[in-house]
Amino acid sequence: MMAALFRLALLCGAWSAAASATTYPMTTDHWDVQGTTGFEERDARQALRLGSQSGKPIGGGQANLKDIKFESGVIEFDLMITGDYDFVGPVFRQVADGFGEVVYLRPHLIGKPDSIQYTPIVNGNLAWQIFTGAGFEAQAAYPLNKWIHVRTDVYQSSATVAIDGKRVLHIPYLKGRSGSGDIGVLALAGGDYIANFSVEPIVGYRDPEPSPSIAPLPRQSVTSWQVSPAMAQAEAFSRAARTNWAEMKWTPVAVETNGIANLSKAGPDDKEHYSFIARFAVDSPSAHREPMQFGFSDDVRVYVNGVPLYEGSDRQNSRDYRFLGHVGFWDSVFLPLRKGRNDIVLVVSDQTNGGTAAAARFDPGSTVRIEGD
Repeated sequence: MMAALFRLALLCGAWSAAASATTYPMTTDHWDVQGTTGFEERDARQALRLGSQSGKPIGGGQANLKDIKFESGVIEFDLMITGDYDFVGPVFRQVADGFGEVVYLRPHLIGKPDSIQYTPIVNGNLAWQIFTGAGFEAQAAYPLNKWIHVRTDVYQSSATVAIDGKRVLHIPYLKGRSGSGDIGVLALAGGDYIANFSVEPIVGYRDPEPSPSIAPLPRQSVTSWQVSPAMAQAEAFSRAARTNWAEMKWTPVAVETNGIANLSKAGPDDKEHYSFIARFAVDSPSAHREPMQFGFSDDVRVYVNGVPLYEGSDRQNSRDYRFLGHVGFWDSVFLPLRKGRNDIVLVVSDQTNGGTAAAARFDPGSTVRIEGD
């Protein structure tokens, strides 16, 4: 009985600051739209179409509610997916400088471990290759060409997604910026219909499920990087080879809870400027070769004291057709360290939108000292 009362108290506390839910009509008066979109009737429902009228994924779209800011509460809508390849779902806490949060369903991966995915948006870039596995991806089954109901409970620092009343994903730690922002729906490919979109703002909405404790990173992990602005790849290679840091503005970027640094936090990139220089230094008690495990996305060139040692690619499908380019400590290199200070540089290039990333660690028993840690 006491346990039941405790759960009830948690639930009541989570909802105590709730406002009433508002359902927004699917009309141009209420929505700002981008891409291939339209307003029409579907199965006697007033609907927003994202993608082509025929349901073929010829181009996605996005729609944000006009003049509505949202931080925490409940987002609900009916969804019909008519294509078999897409990334569609709610997007929230969006701000004008390219930050936000998005959860999307992947109809081409129904029933697979990553059929639903969460990722933050950082300086206009998604980060799905950085945030993978439990807490970011989940298995779900949902029909195509039929209406399903999607509910997202957005708490202060976590979120839960349910489809047709069944919870499919719990995100214990949201990785984007906190605070209020625009709210809407996004489809990257298209062929989707949205109806009965409602929002219930809840100030200070608390997650009734306590977030798990964050496991500490292994000893001798690099926990912070100095990251350049995005630049042309040729310039990045030239600067790294000459250790030319003149007038370079560095942004300190701390790694995420999985030990991976999201380099997009250092600033936006574009079609011509898609390479970041990510560096750290180690002090070595002697001249010797030291193994270093590292990860990156998508392409990398590794330098030690200006000398290039390694070049590789972890692009999607680069290893085999099933490899999605997820970032991990897949690679190792032996660094020729000199006694004293050594400059370790990764030039990371990414022309896609999955997450520009760097990660590195040494053996826990290593005698090198990572500066700043």
